[in-house]
Amino acid sequence: MKTLFVSATVLLWAACALPASAEDFGKLSLLGEVVLPTGLKIAGVEFGGISGLDYDAANDIYYAISDDRSEKAPARFYTLKIAMNEKGINGLDIVSTRTLLDAEGKPFATKDVDPESIRFNPATGTIYWTSEGDLNGKPAVRESRTDGTLVREFALPDAYLPNFFKTRGVRNNLSFESMTISPDGKTLLVGTENALVQDGEAATLDAGSRSRILAFDIASGNATAEYAYDIGPIFAKATQAPYWNDNGMSEFVAAGDDLLTVERAFAMGVGNQINFYRASFNGATNVNGEASLKDKQVLPLKKELLLKLGEGDFGLDIDNIESITWGPEINGRKTLVVASDNNFNPAQFTQFVVFQLAPSTN
Repeated sequence: MKTLFVSATVLLWAACALPASAEDFGKLSLLGEVVLPTGLKIAGVEFGGISGLDYDAANDIYYAISDDRSEKAPARFYTLKIAMNEKGINGLDIVSTRTLLDAEGKPFATKDVDPESIRFNPATGTIYWTSEGDLNGKPAVRESRTDGTLVREFALPDAYLPNFFKTRGVRNNLSFESMTISPDGKTLLVGTENALVQDGEAATLDAGSRSRILAFDIASGNATAEYAYDIGPIFAKATQAPYWNDNGMSEFVAAGDDLLTVERAFAMGVGNQINFYRASFNGATNVNGEASLKDKQVLPLKKELLLKLGEGDFGLDIDNIESITWGPEINGRKTLVVASDNNFNPAQFTQFVVFQLAPSTN
């Protein structure tokens, strides 16, 4: 899928900061969207499952990772170009496809990986990416070169590793959905979609779920801190069979010293609701090394709702938003790019949406 492109003024995402209040964030406007149909094939391989997105400002490209568990094709990530200016989005180009390789330099075996989030580190020229689980349910945080070859795998605390009795560790498909790099480039943060088994229950209509955010020192690879983050309850009861609904933290991105988090909720027959929060570490309890958070006195990150995005808002048929990144600055206004995971489901689609924030008053 090739289109012509125009240039755009860019800004390093690490320098982005959130507006001063939820009211300011509410002034954002829709710049445009691009929708790609399910079934689109690139060199014979189906495009979709976009679960992570990150912007490389220096080269004006995006890294996007597919959550295909090496079932339709070997696990992979893409480089994309999104052409935009003050008038909107002018096109999207899928520039390249790269296969993710394991420690032996081979593509991952079927169902032995579940890629979810991706971030590019301009200081090293490498990518970091997460997997929700292998054939044994073990999650992973990895660093790879942009040709897909593995650099290293970060050692995870035991609390995240499922045991034989399934009384410890991440839940299936509710693991490391979120990842970002701190603005100073020293820390890698990853977050679980819902609570670890030993920390509490998954989100329900009546109660939320206590997820964890884990911090790694990038230089050493050591886990240095952990924090609790409370997911909200599911927003609506499902009205259609099979009556499935959920809510979870599907991604976050650094915003100054805070995080911009995405909680993605869905209910059959109702649709999607996407909540954007500012989450602050100030005052939060460092729970590093805690085997379980259940029944412990813990102060989670403080959350401030910035935007609730429902079906029809901004005229969008909003889908399964699992990706967020700061994009280029256009005419003095920061852009925020979000993308949806189509689950390779013909009833869904891959959606890239670009918002502009209110002009800076600095």
